[in-house]
Amino acid sequence: MGLHWLKGDLSYPSPRIPLHWAVAITVALALLPTFLLGKWSFPVWVSFIVWAEYFALGAKLGTWKVILPSLPFGAIVGGAAWISSAVALAPYLGGQGLLWALFLTSFVWITLLVYGLRWTQAFTVGVLAVFNGLTLFLAVYFTGSIPQVGPLANPYYVIWWACLWTILMAYFGWFLGWFNVVITFPRKPASE
Repeated sequence: MGLHWLKGDLSYPSPRIPLHWAVAITVALALLPTFLLGKWSFPVWVSFIVWAEYFALGAKLGTWKVILPSLPFGAIVGGAAWISSAVALAPYLGGQGLLWALFLTSFVWITLLVYGLRWTQAFTVGVLAVFNGLTLFLAVYFTGSIPQVGPLANPYYVIWWACLWTILMAYFGWFLGWFNVVITFPRKPASE
């Protein structure tokens, strides 16, 4: 669907509710959990980024085949495994241990992440989703945008909690993209 019908391309479904209203409705509904869930930090910005990714990949239901496996791959391999190994290595590297550990382990995990893009068609097509998984995880982790529950003094718990929360918020973002298109109630093209 994308935005082609905004440009008058009649081969795409036309909306019954204009896109600008559908976006406003979707944003308003997405913000509710952000304000109402208290200590369950709801970084809606992660969801909004993946919502945009949904449109960048064509705004079709089938984007789940790319986004849903690719984004966790980036978050787990490029993010959580990398940071976990750096935290484990840091005590052995002296003064600036974590900095040097991140530097050294990045060669392993980022190389594996990029090499892994060839493992499946979803990763090959979903390069954007893979790297969003990595960068969104890093943003959630380093800003502490996770629910403030559980053993937060344990660095590995925080890393993997941030990874899981990133993936859940990303999946919510995919849902927002799908929902945004659905609530326009698009008409079938005249040619069908």
